[in-house]
Amino acid sequence: MAFVNPNKLTGLSLVTSLASAPVSGRGRIYAIPTGDATYNYFPNDLVQFVGGGDAYGLPTVQMNAAGGSAPTGTAAGVIQAVGTNAQGGPYINPNTLASLYAPIAKTVVYYCYVLDDPMLLWEIQEVGTGTNIAAAQMGLNANLLLDATATGTPLATQVYSRTGITDTAAPTTTSTLNFQIISLAQRPDNHFVTTPATGGGYQKFWVRINNHAYSTGVQAT
Repeated sequence: MAFVNPNKLTGLSLVTSLASAPVSGRGRIYAIPTGDATYNYFPNDLVQFVGGGDAYGLPTVQMNAAGGSAPTGTAAGVIQAVGTNAQGGPYINPNTLASLYAPIAKTVVYYCYVLDDPMLLWEIQEVGTGTNIAAAQMGLNANLLLDATATGTPLATQVYSRTGITDTAAPTTTSTLNFQIISLAQRPDNHFVTTPATGGGYQKFWVRINNHAYSTGVQAT
């Protein structure tokens, strides 16, 4: 019986850092404006700068999608928590205590705590309909793929982003792609899948955000 990786889409999960210093979990607060009526925002979503700021002078962000589609731009970082308090927490909407995300219909400005250090490494699950990412493609760059719940109705039990790293387009050297693939996540429950050869196989990879506002994108060789 062939090994099957568990299907656990949780967006971008923090793993470690390329820097020698320990990971601190420090980040910054960014604003999601009421004018954004396109996306839900979950913890572990990747966001980018919109330009400008809110009434408190906090920079505004929007969802970061694949490098080849709208919206495009260099990423600011990964959401860790979402709320409505500009001064930082509690990260929850006091009017909807069961909601841990910013909905498409935003009647107030939402605020997100974002880990924006470009040296951080993240774990992300492969998704898509293309050929599974293989060992020979480590070090190459790839795009993300937004789950349908980014612009649709979230699952009743959804807590985290369901964004993944896509194999719909094969990893390549292009410097503007969202991620650089560092390695397969080294765990007993995560293997390269060759059968079936398409559809992702729920493989998990460690990546760094390649197209980042605070660092230069790398053209992989």
